[in-house]
Amino acid sequence: MSSTEKEVKTQVPADTAVENSAEEKHEMSKVNEISNEDMLKMYDDSFSNYESGQIVTGKVVSVNDREILVDIGYKSEGSIPISEFTYSGSPEVGTDIKVYIVKVEDGEGKVKLSKKQADFQENIQKLQASFEKEEVIEGIFRRRVKGGMIVEVFGLEAFLPGSQIALKPIPNLDQFIGKTANVKIIKLDGDRKNIIVSRKDVLEEELSEKREYLREKIEVGAELEGEVKNITNYGAFIDLGGIDGLLHITDMSWGKINHPSDILNIGDKLKVKVTAYEPESEKVSLGLKQLVPQPWENIETKYEEGTKAKGKVVNLTPYGAFVELEPGVEGLIHITEMSWTKKVTHPNQILKLDETVEAIVLSVDKERKRIALGLKQMEPNPWVAIDMKYPEGTILKRKIKSLTDFGLFVEVEDGIDGLVHVSDISWTKRIYHPKDIYKKNQEIEAVVLSIDKTLHRVALGIKQLHVDPWQSLNEKLPLNTELIGKISKLIPKGILVDINSDGDIVEGFVPVSHLAIPKLDTPDEYFVVGEEIPLKVIELDMDNRRLILSVKAFFFSRDQESLLTYVDFHKAQHVEIMKKKEAKKAKAEAKKEAKRALELAEAKKAEAKKAEAAAKTQAVEETPAPVAEEAPETPAVEETTPVAEETPETPAVEETTPVAEETPETPAVEETAPVAEETPETPAVEETAPVVEETPETPVAEETETTEEKENSEK
Repeated sequence: MSSTEKEVKTQVPADTAVENSAEEKHEMSKVNEISNEDMLKMYDDSFSNYESGQIVTGKVVSVNDREILVDIGYKSEGSIPISEFTYSGSPEVGTDIKVYIVKVEDGEGKVKLSKKQADFQENIQKLQASFEKEEVIEGIFRRRVKGGMIVEVFGLEAFLPGSQIALKPIPNLDQFIGKTANVKIIKLDGDRKNIIVSRKDVLEEELSEKREYLREKIEVGAELEGEVKNITNYGAFIDLGGIDGLLHITDMSWGKINHPSDILNIGDKLKVKVTAYEPESEKVSLGLKQLVPQPWENIETKYEEGTKAKGKVVNLTPYGAFVELEPGVEGLIHITEMSWTKKVTHPNQILKLDETVEAIVLSVDKERKRIALGLKQMEPNPWVAIDMKYPEGTILKRKIKSLTDFGLFVEVEDGIDGLVHVSDISWTKRIYHPKDIYKKNQEIEAVVLSIDKTLHRVALGIKQLHVDPWQSLNEKLPLNTELIGKISKLIPKGILVDINSDGDIVEGFVPVSHLAIPKLDTPDEYFVVGEEIPLKVIELDMDNRRLILSVKAFFFSRDQESLLTYVDFHKAQHVEIMKKKEAKKAKAEAKKEAKRALELAEAKKAEAKKAEAAAKTQAVEETPAPVAEEAPETPAVEETTPVAEETPETPAVEETTPVAEETPETPAVEETAPVAEETPETPAVEETAPVVEETPETPVAEETETTEEKENSEK
């Protein structure tokens, strides 16, 4: 082939190729247009498969605190609030979950999904199956609502009525929130999403099963586990698991219990023993102390006589203290067994309640269930060797502990007192009361006279420290001896005088008839204590220790002028004494008058108050009608009016007092108050008040009467 032919051949196909390429491009464009339309149609058709109400599977693409994004293959991802995953729990990214399509496109072109709705649709079938089979399911108390509580079952909210929560009404339902419980579905409406459950039905079934099981086990002597359900004053009710039993307070402990709450609390779990059972009424009596042996069975071996025992003071009585050695075993420490030396009048002087003490077992009586204890036996008896420590004749220098009318007590040593009887204070002078000479805590000397170890007594004496002057008084003061005596006491029958005999003071008696005053009846009107008078010994009885003196005998052998001087002096003294008595009497009368004046002033004040109250009551009664329209309180005033008419001095007057203050009559009532206060008697009361308080003569009169009685008994 020539070159020309080759060129022609190559050129023809080139033109044809151009034409063919154009046609191909046109055809390709048509094919592309068809495929795009088909693709869009196919894309749209793929989304048309998603409809509201469907449950589809999606993949979690994002998780945060507020929401979870799920890709279900739609053109946009769906958002689900995190709160809808409470039941199933928050999923992880990449997890496949089932969701419910609420709406294909919302206002923002996004698909709206719900996990809660998907769970409902899925779990409602489970609930329906449980409802039909009457199965027991588990629920969680979520919150309290009106009439009951919301319980979550299978992730769905169900209503639990308050009457179906427990076997008995429960006041506080908040205690169940967050707790799980077994319930049964009693009503189910899937369309309305209405689910009602009952816990009471489950409890009744469980209780019935427990009772049947318990009836087979209950018999006298059986030991059962129970829970304290209720506590009363007489015992506690124990829930044995469907049947309640009574644990009486006397069956709780062998010891003494004041109240069951001392050892039990509501909710305590404990083991008890059946002591009695009535199958017909299902009454069960229980015992707690029966689980342990009776403590008095081997009491002699536990607490032998002479051994030490420790316990707690559980009761204090006037005669002793009870000590609990162990539950059910108590011992008595008698009041006489508490101290060797102290005089115990009540156990609380030494012991206290709930105090732990240690004592010696003195005796054990198993039959009467009594144990005698001693507290003082824990220490040596100081009275055993006291006579060796303080033999008779020992001179002690101690302080006075107390004073009585029969003597004074001196503390020999700690816990041991000695008595100085009033007759052992002085040889010569009659002591009416030790307080006339001594004071408490005063230090004195005394000699030990005797010691009684059996009765625990120590006798002391003060006068035994000196020689008895009566042994030689007849030699020092023979009959007709003239001397000077000092008046120590005035009595109706005469006077008592102190006579100095070589440093010893001897008491003598001068009868009224020997005072040498004509027509003398009462010595205290002519003589005073401390006055010195001339005397003569007219009688000396050594056996009965009586010294009788006479002024009359002293002046018998003297001139008449000295006697007249003596008589005139005492007549003048009589005038002074009577003046003082009259002054005292006047003071007493002034005191009475002041008291009467005070009572009169108080009476006038009371009358003024009564008049004021009456005026206020009258003002209330005269209140005009228009006032009642303005103030709503006026009807109450009208109601009190009849009461005021019947008893004008009753509390009704006090109730109407506020109304009376608003009336114009009040100033008039107030003006009467100072009038009552201006009574002339009031100044007299104020002037005499301090004078009355200064009268100290009353005790002297009482003392004189006592002395007279004593002298009469002696004479």
